[in-house]
Amino acid sequence: MVETADKELWEKIKKDALEGFEILKGEVAKFTKELEKHGKVVKKKMDLSSIHRKLHQNFTQLGSRVYELVEDGQQDKIQEDSEFADIVSKIKELKTEVEAIEVEIENIKS
Repeated sequence: MVETADKELWEKIKKDALEGFEILKGEVAKFTKELEKHGKVVKKKMDLSSIHRKLHQNFTQLGSRVYELVEDGQQDKIQEDSEFADIVSKIKELKTEVEAIEVEIENIKS
């Protein structure tokens, strides 16, 4: 009789341990998935930071170019200036990249 009770107790302990292990595996999988998602978001935010730096540099170049043209008395030719147009084009490209990365971040989060 004692052996049967011990055997039943052992089976219950084993069953409960296996259930606990399965729950733990599921929680670890969820945690790992969230950690991967967070890592991807951090990388995208680093990419955004780099692009924002480039944007700032281009805006500085744009302002400098406009100032040079104004100083030379060519303010009426600003939009015809090829260097001005190139900088504006780069700014537009960078802004498009920013928007795309922001969409990627939202997709990763959801």
